[in-house]
Amino acid sequence: MSNRRDFLKNGILLAGAIGIGTRALQAVPPLPSAAVDDEAYWKLVRAQFPLSHSRIFLNNGTVGPSPYVVLHEVQQDMLDIETTGRYGGHEDTAIKALSEFLNTKDTEISLMRNVTEGINVACWGMPLKAGDEVIMTGHEHVGHATPWLNRSKLHGIVIRVVTLGKTAEETLNNIRNTINKKTKAISIPHIPCTIGQVLPVKEICKMAREKGIFSMIDGAHPPGMLQVDIKDIGCDFYAGCCHKWMLGPKGTGFLYVSENMRDTLQVYYGGGGFDNGWDMLSNPPVLKGYINNGHRYYYGTQNASLFKGITKAIEFQNQIGRSRIEDRVRQLANYLQENLMKLSPDVEMITPTESISKAAQVSFKIKGKDVTKLQAQCQEKQITTRYVAENNINCLRISTHIYNSFKDIDAFLLETDKFIKA
Repeated sequence: MSNRRDFLKNGILLAGAIGIGTRALQAVPPLPSAAVDDEAYWKLVRAQFPLSHSRIFLNNGTVGPSPYVVLHEVQQDMLDIETTGRYGGHEDTAIKALSEFLNTKDTEISLMRNVTEGINVACWGMPLKAGDEVIMTGHEHVGHATPWLNRSKLHGIVIRVVTLGKTAEETLNNIRNTINKKTKAISIPHIPCTIGQVLPVKEICKMAREKGIFSMIDGAHPPGMLQVDIKDIGCDFYAGCCHKWMLGPKGTGFLYVSENMRDTLQVYYGGGGFDNGWDMLSNPPVLKGYINNGHRYYYGTQNASLFKGITKAIEFQNQIGRSRIEDRVRQLANYLQENLMKLSPDVEMITPTESISKAAQVSFKIKGKDVTKLQAQCQEKQITTRYVAENNINCLRISTHIYNSFKDIDAFLLETDKFIKA
């Protein structure tokens, strides 16, 4: 009898949990079809997210909260898979949605679980040998740095580190002056995770192309923040993230491989979907070749529901308007940067103030102060920030996205002012 009661109780709980997504979605106020750029509209945008209203989340650069519509899409599709028994291992609609969102061809997009996976595919697939040099920066994320460091350790690739300038032109010149006859690849972030500086990737890739150098871009942050046009950038490879600024499901990303590089970037992992046929009964057994699209770089069973969530996240962004999103997150970041510098001459701004070199992340230090203590102080008030320890930069990074408001920024500025004066 006890087991039966427990079973019924758990069944009722499960049934309730399954319906949470639908009920929550129905309670979300709709966005007006003709968006108006005022705070009332952005309050409606904020209401699209389940993110606790007692929390000020200023760390989208680590992970972006998904809106209800994305969560509901994933939940319903997973439920459909489990109730019908359909195979949920492939999701092709995300390819089309991503290619349109990024201005690429469908055949140039590969679905990845994260940026790091895409970087690894590109890093290990480039035809490089011992002594070949790869230019990187001193602001790399662990997911970008370690694949190359590992290949350097195993294959003798030489990593050359350039210093980022305070302006786009200075950064471009630093890279230009680092290139030599041994340079075979430039692998850099579009926006470093450390200080939010927008690098002149279009000009860098043009320079690489003219010199016959591979160009690889770590694009963890820009998609969903900026209006990314990969064809305009002109890179060979671009690894991106769908669970940061795109606000998609966690554990989703993509890799762009230019069709001109498809037969150059070597495939090392195989599985269902990556091939043009295989035969274990011939003598000897053979792999007939790789499929002629981005599927050659991913394979096997994946969580199709998560990738359906990418499509819904892109629909959500398009409903608001990509230019409107970029304008909004820039406005918030500019407001933050300007007012931080007004607080005290002890505020050391790390993110450039040049307009073309900044977007929606602001990093700073405070002279004579340990900013980890400011981070802890903010966390007590449920204001989430990100301390940057990478490469001994030791600064505080603030990310602004569409669920943030000027009121949120003011609350953070107030805590920072208290910290400086303490």
